[in-house]
Amino acid sequence: MASNWRIAVRQAEEAIRAGRLEEAYAYVNQGEVAEHQQAVQLRGRIALELIARGSRRAQAFDYAGAIEDLNNAERFGAPPDALAAARLRTAEQLAPEIKVDLEAGRPERVVERIEKLSREKIHGPALARMREIADAWRLVLADARRGEFGRGIERLERAERLAAECSIAALASTRNDLLKRQETSQPLIERLYRALGGENWGEILAAAEAVLNVVPEHPAALQGRTRAWRRLAAIAPNHALPHAPAARNRTLDLMKPASSDWKTEREPNVDRFAAAESADTETTRRGLGNVSRSGPRGRFLLWADSIGGFLVCLNDQIMLGRADADGRADVPLLGDLSRRHASIVRDGDGYVVKAIEPTFVNGRRVETAPLRDHDIIRLGSTVEIEFRRPSPLSATATLTIVSRHRLPLAVDGIVLMAETCIVGRSLQAHIHAPELKEPVVLYRQGESLWFRAAGGFEVDGAPRIGRAPITLRSNVLGEGFSFSLEPLESPQYSDV
Repeated sequence: MASNWRIAVRQAEEAIRAGRLEEAYAYVNQGEVAEHQQAVQLRGRIALELIARGSRRAQAFDYAGAIEDLNNAERFGAPPDALAAARLRTAEQLAPEIKVDLEAGRPERVVERIEKLSREKIHGPALARMREIADAWRLVLADARRGEFGRGIERLERAERLAAECSIAALASTRNDLLKRQETSQPLIERLYRALGGENWGEILAAAEAVLNVVPEHPAALQGRTRAWRRLAAIAPNHALPHAPAARNRTLDLMKPASSDWKTEREPNVDRFAAAESADTETTRRGLGNVSRSGPRGRFLLWADSIGGFLVCLNDQIMLGRADADGRADVPLLGDLSRRHASIVRDGDGYVVKAIEPTFVNGRRVETAPLRDHDIIRLGSTVEIEFRRPSPLSATATLTIVSRHRLPLAVDGIVLMAETCIVGRSLQAHIHAPELKEPVVLYRQGESLWFRAAGGFEVDGAPRIGRAPITLRSNVLGEGFSFSLEPLESPQYSDV
């Protein structure tokens, strides 16, 4: 046995000289070898070597490698003081890179990156100061989106005080934008409240959309628009919308509701609780459109009171293209595109964009390319869409149109739903709902779609607790939330 530990120590020393530190550690941490004094000393040396290598990697801008080395050093028993000093140096080296995002006016990205570093125990005064600035800035932008300009300006002043030493020009741009939006939106909001006092739903719709073009999360405008669309049967064929542009009337052909044999009138319900208990089998039997062994398929509209409307796509392949009466695109866009311009394919936990016509990812033309969080997809020369994966625990993704284009139906976002769709106030929610106290979740279970929330709620008038199956025509009502689902036809196309 004596010769065994000597051999292990010699092999570890050779591995250290070759830079194979993890291998060296494995040699001196096995069985009875680990108890020998030379093995213990060698493990301490390996931990210090990992800290040194981590510092060299950070200097070479290999931050992922540096963090991995520091984490291994901690696991191998590195001295806490040396480890803390190395992590502080890494934080200081990373700070200028993160400041670029701050100077570019991307506070959400700054918070996301600093939170990720914090989970890896990378902290420092510069990062803490940038986190404070970014947090205040995010609140300013959130206030502006809701039209709470007075509070937004107060928070902006705090962000400017925190950033006094950083000289961030984008904050001045934010102030100018805030004041301009306040001035622009004031008469529009006044017009909206006048319209809401009457019953002219076409005028309410036009006024609400005018407000949302400037203040995209204005609560009264979101609620007014949702009510107006419902009252005007906005997605019913051949329905003309008063006071709306002529192009809006083509919505009906572009995003038609799915044909279905579902009953539009609820059957007499003698025992609501019994009906609720039978809903599991009823959901599977009826109303989920194209159902396969992998669960519900197709598209539906999710209307959330005081939050907005969202196009939810369930299929693994999503076609992007020009909106037209043939309805060949899952995500139809009013822009200079081909009817079948590109597709996004969910492959396991990842996504790939496949070009049919000229398609770019982060400015680089691609034929097929994997998609990562915050990638910008450009279709043709002008249509730009941001791809997001908000939650690392969910394969669900979202699309946000960042250019001045839109879908023919007034929705606030697009969700590519995998197994779950989270609605809540956290950064990891797929649908951001800042006023929602507790998150709610839509999720697949077998061949059905289910809804989960804390406490009790109603599905189509039937009381449920905790979770319940739903259909693509369900209405869900609970404390602080109200959701309605409407199915849409899925276009027919061959695989790309």
